[in-house]
Amino acid sequence: MTLTLRARFIAVLSLVLAFSVTSTSISVKGEEETNSPFETEVIVRTVNQFKNKADVQDFVEMAKRYGVDVISMNVKQDEDDEVPSGSVFYQSDIAPIAQGYENFDALQEVVTAAHAAGIKVHAWIPQFHDQQAFLKHKEWQMQALVDGVQTPFTGSNGSEYFVNPINPDVQQYERSIIQEVIDNYAVDGVVLDWLRFDNYNMDVSDYTVAKYKAEFGYSPLTIDFDKDSAKRQQWNEWRTEQIGAYVGDIRQDITDSSNPEVQLGVYILPPEFTEVGQNAAKFKDSVDFVAPMAYFDDWDFNSDWVYSTDYGILKDTSDRISGSEAAVVPTLDNDWTDDQYQEIYQGIRENYPDVTRLSFFSYGAWPEDELAKINERITWPTPDWTSPEDQDYAAQLPAGWKARNIGSQPGSVTYSSSNKQFTLSSTSTDIWGHGDQLNYIYQSLRGNAEIIVKVQSTTRMDGWAKAGVMIRETLNHDAKHVDMMLTPENGATFQYRTETAGLMTDHTAAATAPKWLKLTRSGNTFTGSISSNGTTWQKVGSIQVPMNNKIYIGLALSNPGDDSKNKAVFGNVKITN
Repeated sequence: MTLTLRARFIAVLSLVLAFSVTSTSISVKGEEETNSPFETEVIVRTVNQFKNKADVQDFVEMAKRYGVDVISMNVKQDEDDEVPSGSVFYQSDIAPIAQGYENFDALQEVVTAAHAAGIKVHAWIPQFHDQQAFLKHKEWQMQALVDGVQTPFTGSNGSEYFVNPINPDVQQYERSIIQEVIDNYAVDGVVLDWLRFDNYNMDVSDYTVAKYKAEFGYSPLTIDFDKDSAKRQQWNEWRTEQIGAYVGDIRQDITDSSNPEVQLGVYILPPEFTEVGQNAAKFKDSVDFVAPMAYFDDWDFNSDWVYSTDYGILKDTSDRISGSEAAVVPTLDNDWTDDQYQEIYQGIRENYPDVTRLSFFSYGAWPEDELAKINERITWPTPDWTSPEDQDYAAQLPAGWKARNIGSQPGSVTYSSSNKQFTLSSTSTDIWGHGDQLNYIYQSLRGNAEIIVKVQSTTRMDGWAKAGVMIRETLNHDAKHVDMMLTPENGATFQYRTETAGLMTDHTAAATAPKWLKLTRSGNTFTGSISSNGTTWQKVGSIQVPMNNKIYIGLALSNPGDDSKNKAVFGNVKITN
């Protein structure tokens, strides 16, 4: 507290005492506007960050300077890049030591330096992606059913070496590495990764097939893994139960170890990856925390997929671990925009207030400026931040028109008064799924309406870019809407979202620019049509969507591409009401 504030406090307190007024509390202006800081965990790939003792000292000093609370250190190699997966970065009597680390115990150096700095250390230990074990033990190899043949699985690129998660010898080997780490190093936690299969068609080794057949009376080799069915669902459920039981065994190992207070966590994939046989509900009572990989842009989702209460990764994770004491630690990327971080932090605080720690992953070495940025954000969102979704951007447009980037992505518009044409641009955007990202040039009006436009051209855009006309119930990214669009390579599409935050549906027709588009609202009936001349119309689709009387109508452009010189030209725009 500053001297000025302290003086004010004393003055106020004196007045209270002088007039014998009872007061409950006195707060400093602005304190209520400051969010509690998130704890920070950084995930470190040892092979990129720690080559020697000096690297460890430099990083730990930097981590302390920027408020890092937990270092999640790669104790066992995760990928097959610099060193084979399954190699370890400590003095092991069980697993092969990574090349270059024979005389450098990276784990011990990190634990010693981090603890001296007041920073916790979690041992990040990938499980079943393990080239070293795969090549040494042929009988351990994950088997995939390919064209009816049991085939050792090495991934689509031939460099993803999975061992069988169900094989008891595999399990004992991977568990022994965890036990060795816990017994010999003063780690604060263990975080499991690659705790999964890779698709429905694995593991189908002889051991797994016999085990499954003994329980269910039929061989999994008879299942058509390419089609959803009751048998495939039964198979996948069984596999998730095996993974869950395995995590339970690790929890028991920790309880029986010399360091039973060690925290246990798991990095998990998004719920959309059902084919990998990973379900946090199966091991929620065995772990202290679950760390969902919330890389929305990597998985081709909108940013609200992270924090939405209607769908998304935190919604699904929270539902799955409900009733347990496990915490949720969202794992975030380190390359989003400030607006995206502000939005996501706000969404997490509002919708998932029990989240207290955020985890950040970097594939390469951590640059200092990235740690500094994470530290700057720990109390975000800032009190003065307003979502770009709530702001129109400046543009020289005819009277009554406004411009907005819905979904926080960049776009622009210019208007030529001489030929009455709108030219729009947009990058890294899409109108699909539970929420939209688009450049929207719009008017607000009430009741029935019709908009007609000629899409003159689309230039330097992705084949699934969408240029056309739209009616939205609100300007929120997840609003109900109907649109009639033209794509550069995939024809015309009549699209709609009938429920807020719901999924979208489309009807398509063959068409290329230039083309006339028409979208009509009559009550709650919306109709989309296309024309080659603006006179004779072909209906593409019609749908009933209950909407408010007030709607937003206009020109829309989304473009999944990133060419900054993209543009769509709209002419002959006419709105009737």
